[in-house]
Amino acid sequence: KDFFDEIHIELGREMKNDSKTRERISVQNNANENTNLRIKAILQELINEVKDIRPYSPSQQEILKIYEEGVYSNEKGKEKLDEIDKIRKNNKPSKADIIRYKLWLEQGYVSPYTGEVIQLSELFTTKYQIEHIFPQSRFFDDSMTNKVICESVVNAKPYKDNQTAMEFIKNNSGRIVTELSTNSKTVKIFTIEGYQEHIETYYSKNKIKIKNLLSEEIPESFINRQLNDSRYISKVIKMYLSKIVREDKYGTLEAEATSKNVIPVTGSITSKMKQDWGLNDVWNDLVSPRFERLNAMTNSNLYGQIENKNGKNIFQTTVPDEIAKGFSKKRIDHRHHALDALVIACLSRTHINYLNNLNAKEENDKTIKHELRNKICYKTKPDEKGNYKWLFHKPWETFTQDSKKQLLQTIVSFKQNTRVINKTVNKYQKFEVDGNGILKKQLVKQTKGENWAIRKPLHAETVSGSVLLKRIKENPIAINTVLENLEIIVDKNIKKQLKERTLHYSNNLDGLKKYLKTNPVIIEGKIIDKVLVYETINATATRKNIDTTFDKKKIEKITDLSIQKILFSHLENSKYHNILDDKGKIIPSYELAFNLEGLDEMNKNIKTLNNGKDHQPLKKVHVFEEGNKFNLGSLGNRKDKYVETAKGTNLYFAVYQNNVDGNRIYKTIPLNEVIENQKQGAILKLKPSQSSVPNKHFDIKNKKEYSLLFHLSPNDLVYIPTQNEISNSANLDLNNLNREKVDRIYKFVSCSAGEGHFVQNNYAKEIISNENGSNNKNERMLNLNKFSTVFDEKDKPVMIKSVCLKLKVNRLGQIEKL
Repeated sequence: KDFFDEIHIELGREMKNDSKTRERISVQNNANENTNLRIKAILQELINEVKDIRPYSPSQQEILKIYEEGVYSNEKGKEKLDEIDKIRKNNKPSKADIIRYKLWLEQGYVSPYTGEVIQLSELFTTKYQIEHIFPQSRFFDDSMTNKVICESVVNAKPYKDNQTAMEFIKNNSGRIVTELSTNSKTVKIFTIEGYQEHIETYYSKNKIKIKNLLSEEIPESFINRQLNDSRYISKVIKMYLSKIVREDKYGTLEAEATSKNVIPVTGSITSKMKQDWGLNDVWNDLVSPRFERLNAMTNSNLYGQIENKNGKNIFQTTVPDEIAKGFSKKRIDHRHHALDALVIACLSRTHINYLNNLNAKEENDKTIKHELRNKICYKTKPDEKGNYKWLFHKPWETFTQDSKKQLLQTIVSFKQNTRVINKTVNKYQKFEVDGNGILKKQLVKQTKGENWAIRKPLHAETVSGSVLLKRIKENPIAINTVLENLEIIVDKNIKKQLKERTLHYSNNLDGLKKYLKTNPVIIEGKIIDKVLVYETINATATRKNIDTTFDKKKIEKITDLSIQKILFSHLENSKYHNILDDKGKIIPSYELAFNLEGLDEMNKNIKTLNNGKDHQPLKKVHVFEEGNKFNLGSLGNRKDKYVETAKGTNLYFAVYQNNVDGNRIYKTIPLNEVIENQKQGAILKLKPSQSSVPNKHFDIKNKKEYSLLFHLSPNDLVYIPTQNEISNSANLDLNNLNREKVDRIYKFVSCSAGEGHFVQNNYAKEIISNENGSNNKNERMLNLNKFSTVFDEKDKPVMIKSVCLKLKVNRLGQIEKL
């Protein structure tokens, strides 16, 4: 900690602005100082006329500055003086309120993306947000020049989200914002031309903001700033690393700022060394199975083919043109870090000096270059034209082969981050006497009491209500099974006939069944032995806007059957079917039926669609879901509110095994259960890994008890044994890894209910979307190499969870135990 604190302080000293920037800041500071003095003088003048005036109050000074700069310098502001006066009289605005207010004045009271007026009464509500022109996830810039006020809906998915302002406008030009539109008004995103005109008009006095708002990409000046930061960071890191490795000869430390044992290396140098030492071919061989698999999946040679290179047939990887831009073969596999580390470890200062003097022009430098070259390079044999090359000697003779062998055996380990609850550490300041007897204010750790903090979101934001729904069961059931409850039968005619028969056998169910065998129910000449019945289900419902996602499946999820019928009747209108788009493709009927115009049409004709009965216009409906939701609490009305697990909080996947037959079952432990388990475990002073998952699971359906075999959390590694290794544990030797065994080590990624999702442990990035299945993760083992793939009895790659064994791997990628 001290080491990095010192770096942090040093970086603060190192990162200085250039002279022009300092000059501009100085001028601006002088102007601000003058403004502050003038504002104080004005407030001083008003003391005798207005109550509660405090000339030295920062908040009052800020209010007056906003008033002067935002209103009087803008002619449009005069129309809004009454509304602005409400804020001007508030002498305690928060910092966030002042920022919102400044932005609102600056952009002329309208949203920069839709042109809609922002009412002052709504400015400080959740309807509007401070939005970053360049998203903070892509570049951190929290200055006013990177902020605007806009609608919260527009700032979220599926609109702006993580795009720059101009990217967003280009991708959504003229798009209707359905959430903000009403029957009387349609809200649209600006077209590109309208947006440019609007920005240039409203931000005419702020050139930097115009540039930011009209820039499609992160400006080059930002990237240059990052490069300068990186240079300074590198310089400071070199200084601190030198302190660790500085040599002590004859009682005297090296005097140089950078120790001779710290060698900075650029990417171009490592690339050159990898080429000369044959490591590019090694890497190609490492990643080629994934490209070969894509060729087999697409039945093509788009991802590479076998080529003859120096008398050897080698599979040379390629990618199609549409994904070639920005694609890096190096970045798809985590082992590229190990490869870079290997190259850097084998470099010497001689290599660096030679490459730096490669283009030497002066005679002295040329002499040095030739001397260095003769030490570390060799000359190749001349080709047919008499040309030759100077290549670097390998660190040792079998360097390339050894590198390949070692990389093939490399296991990639991942840091765990499964904190759920832990103790909070509270500190407070108090005066204490130090070692010299002087009373000083110091930071003291709180010792009384014990507080626990939950480090993960308890549930997703949307809260649903509980509903009981009556619906027709999908499959018909035998008529004999419903004789005791005829009211659940759907067909009224069948129900009527059965009721007539039960009158004679009111207390004799067996007699009724015998009677029905000889006198069955017959409808339209057909004997009825199975019937459709109603079922009651417990579900949770959420109120949602009707939009262009309401296809037939989603309409069936509406809780109100009469509203279902209205929407289905509207969807059947022929005007929404077989309509082609600009590219000649058929537009789905529900996208046309439930867009803004389609909804207007539906609500105009809602009485006709509802069989002549009056009905309120439909904008929102209750949509139900089954399962996977839990109560928000147990007290008050919380027991009737239901929520679902937040994304990324399925942290424990339990694998249970029956002690008799050896069969496995699987369970995802919900976060609320994990919290309760860890809370109880903390009382017993157990580790989270010991308390998070129940040790036993009883399967009510099969009436079997299962014991916990192991549990998995994201980033845990598992090993997939072969059938031979399963039947004979003596063959399971993980101390001597080869390519086959490493290919059978997978990383656990996520889980849901009884599903466990995995990727290969060295997998870093997809080559194409859904390369390994949905969301690039899969339950089955990948069929990359026949010699390393384990197959089940149906000759399919095995389900990983059904046979895998959990590995404990240290931070160096060494297997400690199963």
